[in-house]
Amino acid sequence: MKYNISPYDPNFTFQSPSDQSHLEDYLNGRFGRWCYTLKAREAIKIALGYYNLAKGDVVTILTTSGNFYISSCVTNAIESVCRWSREILPETKVLFVNHEFGYPYKDVEELKGYGLPIIEDCAYAFFSESKEYTIGKIGDFAIYSLPKAFPVEWGGILVFNNPDFDLSHPLDENEHSEWVSNLSSVIADEGMIKAQRLWNYRFLRDQLEPLGIEPFFELEDGVIPGVFLFNWLTEIDYADLKIYMQDNGVECSVFYGRNAFFIPMHHLLTEGDLLFFCRLLKKYIIENEIFKH
Repeated sequence: MKYNISPYDPNFTFQSPSDQSHLEDYLNGRFGRWCYTLKAREAIKIALGYYNLAKGDVVTILTTSGNFYISSCVTNAIESVCRWSREILPETKVLFVNHEFGYPYKDVEELKGYGLPIIEDCAYAFFSESKEYTIGKIGDFAIYSLPKAFPVEWGGILVFNNPDFDLSHPLDENEHSEWVSNLSSVIADEGMIKAQRLWNYRFLRDQLEPLGIEPFFELEDGVIPGVFLFNWLTEIDYADLKIYMQDNGVECSVFYGRNAFFIPMHHLLTEGDLLFFCRLLKKYIIENEIFKH
C-alpha cells in the first residue's frame, strides 16, 4: 500500500457528469481570468515569461514560515528562466510568494510597497483562505496545482489578475476531455473535501499529541492544510525517520531547516490510514528508544 501526499489514486472511481459546464462556471466565478496548464511548473514558466527576464535577473522566493525549504519543482522552473534567491536583492525583478502547504503568507498586500510584480504560489492552497480573503488575488498571477487538491493525475491553473496580460489556453481542453471530465466530477465535492481534510488534521493532532507532536503552524479559520506538518523531539534523526516512513509506504519529508516533518492528510485517507501513520511514528520512537533516559 502506498500513501501519497497527493490524493491521486489510479483506482478512484469518478462519476460521469452529464454536463461539464458547471466546472467552467465554477472556475470563472472563482478566478475570473484563468487557463489550464499541464502542470503547475508550466504555469510558473508562463507567468515568468511575461516579465522578459534576463538570465542575470532574480526571482525572490518568500514563504509563510520564512524557512529556506522550497520544492525543486519551483526552483527548477525559475532556473529555466533566470536566477532565484530567498532574499530581496538589487537584481530582484519578481517576488514569488509561496503560501506554504496551504498556510497563507502574512501581509502579502504589504509586499506591494517594493514596487515589484508578485506571483502567488497557491499549489497547496486551493481550499485555503486568509482572514483578508486575499489568497491568489494580490499577485499578477496565481498558480494552483490540481493533483494536490483532487484525485487527478496532472493539471494546473494559472490565474491572471492583471488585466494588461493577454489570456491564452496552453492546454486544449478538447484534447483532454477525460481529465476535464474527472475534474468536473469532483469539483462539486469542495465542501466535503474541506471538511474531511480538517477532520483528518484534527484527528492526527489529537492522536499524536501524547507522543510530543505539535502542529508546526497554528490553524486559523479558513485554512485547509495540504499536509500534516509538525514539530517533534530534537533527539529524532529526521532523515532516518523519512526513510523509515517511506519504507512503510508513507510519502513524507523533512521540513529541512526546521525541527519538523510532514505526512499526508488528504481527504481520501481513512481513519484506519491515519491510525497506521500514528502507529508507525510511535513504533519508531520505541524502536529507537527515543524516550529512554
